[in-house]
Amino acid sequence: MALQLFLVWYFVLGFLLGNGVPHFVFGAAGKIFRSPFGQKSPPRTNVLWGLSNFLVATIISAGLIVLNLYSSYSLIAMLTGFWLTMLMFGTGIKRFLS
Repeated sequence: MALQLFLVWYFVLGFLLGNGVPHFVFGAAGKIFRSPFGQKSPPRTNVLWGLSNFLVATIISAGLIVLNLYSSYSLIAMLTGFWLTMLMFGTGIKRFLS
């Protein structure tokens, strides 16, 4: 039971890393991109949103490591969260740009 519970955190960790990538990249490129703060968020907002995703992912990682909560399935759970997020952005990028 405990194994499945902490694997959810690894999935969330992968999601946060995957979500931070497009926001950070679009912001760093100086492009307007949708964020939780508006449909046409300025680049600075997206850079900060991407960095905040990375920061929260780092905090979760540190907590899981300190609590010694990892197994051989942790990487699989994290990569699943990451790739599902990348798939979501990749297949729906036009919707995010409009």
